[in-house]
Amino acid sequence: MRVLVIGANGLTGRRTVRLLEEGPHEPVAMIRNPEQSDTFDQMGVATVVADLEEPLDPALDGIDAVIFAAGSGSGTGPDKTLAVDRDGAVRSIAAVEAAGIDRYIMLSAMRADPESEGHPISHYLRAKGIADEHLRRSELAYTIVRPGRLTNDPGTGKVSLAPELKPGGSISREDVAALMVECLDRPATERATFDILEGETPIREALEKVEGDS
Repeated sequence: MRVLVIGANGLTGRRTVRLLEEGPHEPVAMIRNPEQSDTFDQMGVATVVADLEEPLDPALDGIDAVIFAAGSGSGTGPDKTLAVDRDGAVRSIAAVEAAGIDRYIMLSAMRADPESEGHPISHYLRAKGIADEHLRRSELAYTIVRPGRLTNDPGTGKVSLAPELKPGGSISREDVAALMVECLDRPATERATFDILEGETPIREALEKVEGDS
């Protein structure tokens, strides 16, 4: 499959692209600025310039699956969070449906909830929650991956995975990227939502227990 990685230049996105490039699928890195292409050129990975705040149709030409790994970043305010994590995600879902692409993997967050209140990042959790709900209402073969706090630690290849986990833990970006890439070849993860944290179960074994509603 040709897999478009939205948010490819981010910390998790770059790891996702690299793992895709090392495997059987062909990644396409979506970037906002042509100057960001150097990293992917060195990897031999194609890039496409597009912006979540604008129409995405040209970026989806020839694409078979999408991994949404974009995020507004911890240093941005609520306005940017809404523009990227809510509106940008919703816009991408609509564009993917219109393009006739079926497979869509969403990088969300634990405790994402359209009604989140009283948390220091409730604006972010609401934005993610609204995007997740929009995706669930779509006809896409989606997987919603909801990690805890992301770290830049080396991956272990092992996770804790369940429809809902007790919040407060963390997981490496490397393991999140590896899990999302693995989901591409696992039909049982279609139309499934689950939390992930660092754990003791190998990623492939953990995904064998996932049951979507397809």
